[in-house]
Amino acid sequence: MDINGFTPSRRVEKTARGYTVYVRPPKIVGELPEVSVALTLGQYQRYLLWRDGPALIQEALPDLSPSEREMLMTGLADEDFDEMTRADDL
Repeated sequence: MDINGFTPSRRVEKTARGYTVYVRPPKIVGELPEVSVALTLGQYQRYLLWRDGPALIQEALPDLSPSEREMLMTGLADEDFDEMTRADDL
């Protein structure tokens, strides 16, 4: 569900080793590229628990890096997140 451009869009492709989750950042942050995270079958099942249920992402997917979890949540890669949160030089 997209709430007026505030929600990232996600799509999933099945692969030989599991699944790849593609996430596009919310429209409100501008036109940023889609990111992807490859998940094993077990990770994908836990991803669904986070996406559809009560699990916190760090509890459902502790084996992913913080950067990978951020990409799944927001669609922002490290460099995009850094750029958005960087203070402009005065």
